[in-house]
Amino acid sequence: MNNSLLHNLTILAIVFFIVACQSDNTIIDDSAEQPSVTSPVNSSLKRIDLNNRYYHIASPANFNNDKAYKLLLVFHGSGGSGIGMSGVAQFEQLSQDYLVVYAKSQEVEWNEGCDCNIAHRKGIDDLAYVEQVISDIKNNYRILDGEIYGVGFSQGALFSQNLLCNKSSLFKALAAVAAPMSKPLSQTCQITTPTNYLAIHGTADSVLPFQGLQHSNWALISSPAAIELIASLNQLHSPATQTQLSDDVTVNLYKSDSVINQLVAIDGGRHTWNYSSFNTSQYILDFFQQVSDFQLPQHASLIQTSNGLRQIRTMGSENTGPAVVLLSGFNKNFHSDSAWYALLQPLLAQDYRVHVIDSAGLGFSPYNPNGSYQLLADDLYQILVSLNEREISLVAFASSNITAQLFQAKYADDANIKINNMVWIDPDILLPHSIAFYKGYPVDWYEKYIVDLQPHIEDHYFTERSTQKIADETKEVQAMVPTEFSQLMDWDYYHAMVKRRLTIAGQKARAMNIAKYPSDLDAVADIKINNSIPITVIDSDFEQAQIDSADENIDVMIRWQQEGTTWSKEIATKTNGQYIPLNQAKHLVVFEHPEVIKSAIDHYMQ
Repeated sequence: MNNSLLHNLTILAIVFFIVACQSDNTIIDDSAEQPSVTSPVNSSLKRIDLNNRYYHIASPANFNNDKAYKLLLVFHGSGGSGIGMSGVAQFEQLSQDYLVVYAKSQEVEWNEGCDCNIAHRKGIDDLAYVEQVISDIKNNYRILDGEIYGVGFSQGALFSQNLLCNKSSLFKALAAVAAPMSKPLSQTCQITTPTNYLAIHGTADSVLPFQGLQHSNWALISSPAAIELIASLNQLHSPATQTQLSDDVTVNLYKSDSVINQLVAIDGGRHTWNYSSFNTSQYILDFFQQVSDFQLPQHASLIQTSNGLRQIRTMGSENTGPAVVLLSGFNKNFHSDSAWYALLQPLLAQDYRVHVIDSAGLGFSPYNPNGSYQLLADDLYQILVSLNEREISLVAFASSNITAQLFQAKYADDANIKINNMVWIDPDILLPHSIAFYKGYPVDWYEKYIVDLQPHIEDHYFTERSTQKIADETKEVQAMVPTEFSQLMDWDYYHAMVKRRLTIAGQKARAMNIAKYPSDLDAVADIKINNSIPITVIDSDFEQAQIDSADENIDVMIRWQQEGTTWSKEIATKTNGQYIPLNQAKHLVVFEHPEVIKSAIDHYMQ
């Protein structure tokens, strides 16, 4: 009997013994086509034939073909199957962010890079197979750039290390469960692109021992030695730090600013996927989220439009009836992302299905030099069609009524969309005097110097100043939120969006939006209000504070304030909407008076 066959039979025999003798942990029966757990296999699991091989793909609930997903490839153990792994790992049931591929080896084992098994002897190129699977997925689905992950169990974990050593440039992170490392692979491993790596291993594993194995053909180095080697190859030269997650779970961590490698040792853990005190699948997903470049907040996703990906955050999906769509506009510091809806959206989601959309470069929407209120109008239409939203209430804060006005002018008669009503909160006054006022300083300065500003932004020239302004804004918001709504305020979301403002892409997007603001105003200046769509205008008197503190152009500002009141009343009257004045109110009505906005929406939606 040759050594490779002996290797296969030994592993299978020990696994069968563990399955038969142990009942307190979930064990993968690598020889079975069906999973050895009672959880049902995801009904979305589809077999995809590829050349002379195949793989299974699972999509999350509420899959949307226009949404961009991360990609996770999962590799089964010796004698196992993709279907069996899907019943155990269940990644697609734990996260809405991934398309999950459950790959299938051509032989009983993967070609793990040890040059010691049947897959190697038969010349099976599993590395090329993985590349073909990734290419096939990218040709048929929308995958976020740089967001490809892999994880293997048992002998599949050894194969994931082969990918780490030979195809690291393909992956954002790789994980290995219940395996140390092949000694032959450890002697040849070269990681060309530093890559995030996670190992999870039970110290009492008798199939692929935690402390390694001496053998003339398929020797294993220990898991501690493996993580030390991999960290070194990933250019992580500082000593490991050790953390005790619980009495029986220890984490050995190697870390730099850009790469994380860690070994999670389960004291007394055997050759299994999950442990009584440790959820392997969830821990892996949390690790991948930690290293992702797209750490999207809860409820957020990225939807593809013809102009690029756009961040959308959806809450209240269980509610029926028309949807509420929230658009953000400028505050005094010209920030215009969905942080402004961190309170209003959770409040509205108690009764409505609510979508908030970030334009190009804002939030996690990738930067686009053409980002503008005009561009967002077309993006909005495509997003609503993608979400299958046929009837909406459109809420626009501050200058985003430009997008609302452009949208209704272009799409109000479209058979796919019905605009039930609109609520404009402190809208831009679209009259000649006010438009000229908006185009003044600092807008005209940004418009003139936008090209010259770009390298200064990229050199972080404005980062410190922006940080201070954002800190001051946050204090204002904290003081505004009414006590009765404090439990609804989603500070995690607010801070996640604010953090994005300080990225270089966020700073460039803000500057570009200001520079394009005059052309946005020109685009909407001559569009007539559609009197068939009720428009409620919520009008705070925030202008008075600016007038009181002004040293010049006071007459211009007073006229702006006066014509704004008159214009807003006329719009509400002509469209059969409501005019709601708010005295001694701040511009960020979305935080100070969310109940007023909800009441205005309720008036028409009910």
